[in-house]
Amino acid sequence: MKNYPLGLYIHIPYCIHKCGYCDFNSHPIKYDEMDKYVDALMLEMSHYAKIYSSNKIIRTIFLGGGTPTTLAAYQLERILKECHKKFNIESSAEITIEANPATIDLEQLKSIRQAGYNRISIGVQSFDKKELKLLDRAHGPTEIHSTVDRAREAGFDNLSLDLMFAVPNQSLSNWENNLRQALDKNPEHLSTYNLTIEQGTAFAKLQANGKLTMPDDEHQLELYKRTIELLTNKGFHHYEISNFARPEKQSKHNITYWKNTNTLGLGAGASSYMNGTRFKNVNLPAHYIRHIIDKQTAVEHSETLEPRQAMGETIMLGLRLLKGINIDEFEKRFHISFKNIFGNIISTLKEQELVTVEGDYLRLSKKGLFLADSVILEFI
Repeated sequence: MKNYPLGLYIHIPYCIHKCGYCDFNSHPIKYDEMDKYVDALMLEMSHYAKIYSSNKIIRTIFLGGGTPTTLAAYQLERILKECHKKFNIESSAEITIEANPATIDLEQLKSIRQAGYNRISIGVQSFDKKELKLLDRAHGPTEIHSTVDRAREAGFDNLSLDLMFAVPNQSLSNWENNLRQALDKNPEHLSTYNLTIEQGTAFAKLQANGKLTMPDDEHQLELYKRTIELLTNKGFHHYEISNFARPEKQSKHNITYWKNTNTLGLGAGASSYMNGTRFKNVNLPAHYIRHIIDKQTAVEHSETLEPRQAMGETIMLGLRLLKGINIDEFEKRFHISFKNIFGNIISTLKEQELVTVEGDYLRLSKKGLFLADSVILEFI
């Protein structure tokens, strides 16, 4: 993988509010810490630029969180300017910033668009006031519309919206209404995530105490099938289990994850995968800052994957793409015979009509798509 382009992820850990379902590395805003945090990012960036900048082309940059737009415009501009200074960034690079409604105004949007951020991903989750309250979101429907409209006015012509389905008590008609309102905003990309209860979250505690009941599997599947039907009928390409895009508007950065190729993560809690080695930074922003000041890195855990483990993870991620896995590329990457290692598994799954092999590609069948988790487990 040494010749693969590099995806750059930068984590901004601050949020105005921790949602009940969220298990991401997010922390309350500390305005007196934010400049120090950006300073630390600059130091960490310099450290890794010495290692990777000479032989790596960056084609995607992604600022995620947390909520990156809790930073001031000048801080976001500074981060991107330093990326250009330290790394070899392709002129047509996709540069994404995540934003939540009610955390960004028109002037800030104009500033970050002018700075070079060319794609924005807005965490809508729902257009329904009751669902937003249940999901513990800090915004309402009005803020969604104003934020999307401001992003367009600021010049963002590549816009993604995140939506969440299988919310407790969500009917099929409610979910369809969410999808239609999202389509009315004419986004280039839609991510539709099935709400899951993650360990350690506020929702997990509510569920354990019997105060939160998730829809049954049959209803969740009905919602997912309707999502695919409605969005593909509106011209969206279903290119990954949870993601839909207009032509040529797939998330290039997320595709680097699904192909399990090189991604460098900067910031508190950020994870990296470089040439078969996975490493992760400490989570707490204050600890991250201190580590970076002391030694320019903040890695708390690192492991080099065994070949079979790396192969399993590559298949696990690659099968999320509806295009599937290119068997020829896989064999060249790992220097193995795909058939010798996985032939028996694939034969069994083909008999069950869960996967197909067409040309050089192994992919989930339509039936397999709805049973993706169990199919993918066969390769781990």
